[in-house]
Amino acid sequence: MQDQPLSSNEQSKLLIFLLLLTPTIFFLVGVIPAIFLAFGIYMMKKNQDFSSIDTAVKNFKGYFSLVIILGLMISLLYLFNQGDEGFFVLLLIPAIAFGYSVAVEALFYNPLKKHSKWVATNGILSTKSKSATNPDIESEMDIIKGEKLKQYSVADELIKWAKLKEEGHITEEEF
Repeated sequence: MQDQPLSSNEQSKLLIFLLLLTPTIFFLVGVIPAIFLAFGIYMMKKNQDFSSIDTAVKNFKGYFSLVIILGLMISLLYLFNQGDEGFFVLLLIPAIAFGYSVAVEALFYNPLKKHSKWVATNGILSTKSKSATNPDIESEMDIIKGEKLKQYSVADELIKWAKLKEEGHITEEEF
């Protein structure tokens, strides 16, 4: 299953996660975790290694864990100083941060992890394997075919042999 493309259900989970993350970006709380994930995806695509996504999700969760801890501390300080009037409203901050920590696991990381080999090699939304149509292999084949068809003159052959002799690969007698 790791070397299969994502199903439409799993792609839908990624879209839902992106839509859920969008409001936090507008409030500037989610800019840093969004950068973590975007950089993780970029590095995965560049290196074709899924460990970049693992690291990005850990950083994402670490950031929101910090938000949870700070939110709880601010809520408790407010409770002790101001009473319980705004305490429950302030508890929404750590609750929302916890929700994002759960959402990144369920809607982003798990679908990608199930298909880690495919995603690392072919990309997140691709449905066709890149290895099936690799232009590098085709161009190497064309070069080989072209060299076989090219004819060499006697002078070209003598130059090649002279170079081999100068480099010490053949003796004077063999030349």
